[in-house]
Amino acid sequence: MSYGDQSGGYGKSPGSGGYGSPGGYGSSGGYGPGGYGPPGGGYDPYGGYGAPPPRGNNGMAIAALIMGIAGLFICGLTSIVGVVLGHISLGQIKRTGEEGRGMAIAGLVLSYFGILCWLAVLAWLVAVGAIVGSASLGV
Repeated sequence: MSYGDQSGGYGKSPGSGGYGSPGGYGSSGGYGPGGYGPPGGGYDPYGGYGAPPPRGNNGMAIAALIMGIAGLFICGLTSIVGVVLGHISLGQIKRTGEEGRGMAIAGLVLSYFGILCWLAVLAWLVAVGAIVGSASLGV
């Protein structure tokens, strides 16, 4: 029984080079219009140079926040410094693009609140002193 010309099994003859064209998968021979990989033209969809370096926080904004918090407990003396540092740091942040705008605003709010609270306490003490002084004079 004869089965004809058998060249080694499945498909092409052994002299044809194996499983396909010698260039790999498909006829494109690597990256390109039909291949897999980055698109042509040198465009990198992921940015090319990596992530930008992180911008640091403004030091005066941090100091304004610390002074604002401390001013609530230390008779508002540091709150005045916190107001000055907060306004300066907001100007610097706008000019340089640094981080820390929220800290500067929080420092300003706390500083102004500290000043108002301590002024209210001072006004209350003056009022109480005036009432006590007038009561002692009236006896």
